[in-house]
Amino acid sequence: MKKFQIMIFGASTTHGNWDEMGGWSTRIRFYVIKKILAFPEKYHGHVFNLGVPGDNTEKLLKRMESEIKVRLFYPETIILVSVGTNDSSIIYNDKKAFITDEEFSDNQNKIAQIAKKYSQKVLFLGFTPVDEKRTNPWYDNSYLNERLKRFNDLVKSICEKNKIEFLDLFSLFNKKDFLKYIYDGLHPNSSGHEEIFKLTKSYIDKFLG
Repeated sequence: MKKFQIMIFGASTTHGNWDEMGGWSTRIRFYVIKKILAFPEKYHGHVFNLGVPGDNTEKLLKRMESEIKVRLFYPETIILVSVGTNDSSIIYNDKKAFITDEEFSDNQNKIAQIAKKYSQKVLFLGFTPVDEKRTNPWYDNSYLNERLKRFNDLVKSICEKNKIEFLDLFSLFNKKDFLKYIYDGLHPNSSGHEEIFKLTKSYIDKFLG
């Protein structure tokens, strides 16, 4: 029997905001529960949604390791990370960035090292594109696709360096009519969450075997 815990780290999209089903991570939880119920002799485990609205890489670094440690119930751990969209925002009026590319890369590399410390089954998710007509400005800030793509590519490079799986959502959503998957210009709607779930599910299947 395979005994495991799946930990999903992120911000508001991971948390499941703006989706009647509770987000892509909740869909993953329901999917895994169905597998456990269908094959109780093969699987036993838990799925933890550790998404916190408003989180960025700096905030995640402060809590990530302690969150992992208290949830190590079983021999096998799977870690998913989806954080960085909030890092990419800039102050609308003076165009000042909240974090430099170098600081962002350093934070993501530290997150990768923590994840690898507790698991060899790690997946980082890239960022979904935004509707700049609605995110520039976004209250006092701005979210721009050029900056999101640059941060997305930085995470991709860090994953390659650390031999971590990377799901390039930015590229995949850009191949679609991504505007129909956005709720408010920034966050995925229910259809967007369903797309992320379907793309992520294949990694879960591969990890679980």
